[in-house]
Amino acid sequence: MVLNNYKGGQLANRIVSFAHLMANSIENKYALINPEFDEFEQYFVSTQSNYFNGHAISTRLHKQYFIHQLYRRSIRFFTDVTHIFFATTPWYSLYRIFKRHDSKGIEFNLNEAAFIQAAKSRNVILQGWAFRDHTNFNKHANVLRSLFAPVEKYNDLVQQQMLVAKASADVVFGIHIRRGDYKQFEGGKYYFDDAVYIDKMWQLYYQQKAIGNTCCFLICTNEPIDGANFPTEFILCAQKRHFITDLYCLAACDGIVGPPSSFSTWASFYGKVPIQHIYTKDDVLQLHHYATIV
Repeated sequence: MVLNNYKGGQLANRIVSFAHLMANSIENKYALINPEFDEFEQYFVSTQSNYFNGHAISTRLHKQYFIHQLYRRSIRFFTDVTHIFFATTPWYSLYRIFKRHDSKGIEFNLNEAAFIQAAKSRNVILQGWAFRDHTNFNKHANVLRSLFAPVEKYNDLVQQQMLVAKASADVVFGIHIRRGDYKQFEGGKYYFDDAVYIDKMWQLYYQQKAIGNTCCFLICTNEPIDGANFPTEFILCAQKRHFITDLYCLAACDGIVGPPSSFSTWASFYGKVPIQHIYTKDDVLQLHHYATIV
C-alpha cells in the first residue's frame, strides 16, 4: 500500500502528482491512498464519491473525518521528527524526496523495481512532489481523464460557457493569463503584461482570418483584467469564473495559449487540445500538439 503524505502546489500540480501515482497503482495493482487532495475532493466525480472505477485508490484513511485527519497529521508529524534517524521500520518505508529530487528538479521514477516491490508488499509513505510514471500515465491516459471528470455542477457551467463561446465564432482559443504568484516565480520571467497576450491573440486572429475563420478568445486568469485594454476586433469571453470552470473550459477550446503552467498543461492533456506555452514576449505561435504531462 502507498500513502501520499505531501501537499505539493496548487490545484493542477496536485492533479498531476495524483494522476502519476494513480497510473502506477493501476498498472501494478497496489492500493493507493492520497488524503492530501482534500481541498479539491468536492470538484471531481471520483474524489467526491471516493470511488475510482473499482481501482484500489482512495482519499481517506478512515471513514470518520476526525479520525482520518488525526491519522494524516500524526503520520506527517512522526515522519518529520524521525526521518533523520531512519526511513525504514517494520511498519513502513519512507520515500522523502524534497532535497534529493524536488529541490533539484529531478524526477523519482515510480517504476524502480525496489519501489514496486515495496508498494506491493508493505506500507510505503511518500513525501515529495516529483514522483512520476510517464509510461503508465500515457498507457492509462483515458482512465485518468475519466477519474478527473468534474462534478455535474461544474460540467454544466463549462457546457453553458462553451455553447456561448462556440456560437460566437468558428474557432475558440483559450488564453491563460497567469499573473498573481508568477510575478515572483522564476524571477517573473513568465509574468507578461496585456500587450504580450494581445500580440499572441493578433497572431491567432490573422492566422484564422487568412483561412476564412472568425475566432473567439476565452480568457482564463487568476487576476482581474480590463477588457478595455483589448482591441475591439476581438471577440472576448472574459467573465470571472470558478477555477474549475476555467480549467475545463480551457480543455474544451480548440487551442490554448499561455505561459508554462501545469494548469494549462492539464487542460491540454485532458481535452486533447493543441497548446503553445509562451516563453518569451517574441514567441511566434504554432499550435500543433496537445501537452505531454510533466
